[in-house]
Amino acid sequence: MFNFMNEDESVDVETTKIMEITIVSVNNVTSKADLVGKIDPFVVIYGNGQILGKTEPVDNATSCVLNETFVIKPKVDSSSIQFKFDLMDEDDIGSDDKVGSGAFQLDAEESVTNQTILLKMEGEDVGSLTVDINIKEILVV
Repeated sequence: MFNFMNEDESVDVETTKIMEITIVSVNNVTSKADLVGKIDPFVVIYGNGQILGKTEPVDNATSCVLNETFVIKPKVDSSSIQFKFDLMDEDDIGSDDKVGSGAFQLDAEESVTNQTILLKMEGEDVGSLTVDINIKEILVV
């Protein structure tokens, strides 16, 4: 709680923590999920096994800037959330293909910028993601 002072009296204001998870970019994907051309990448984000969202696909790219942000209000301490990131290839015909996966957990309850998430598929490096995680204290009204 924050304690705000005005001219007349002290007022307690209730606050809560939120997390902003930004998928900044997909980097140097080496997987050949498509037989012809490049992949159409998008990212699915999970927190402790629960899907948090997915980015919009980008056509024919092995590296691209996404800058898509997802906001959550954690029920638990932020540092106990295990994030998983699945890089997918959107297919027009058939089902989407998984290109690679990576995981990340905050060491402490603090924000991180330009965190590199290494992606692997069947033990092979297939590229990386760059993510930002921003923890904010916001007012509850």
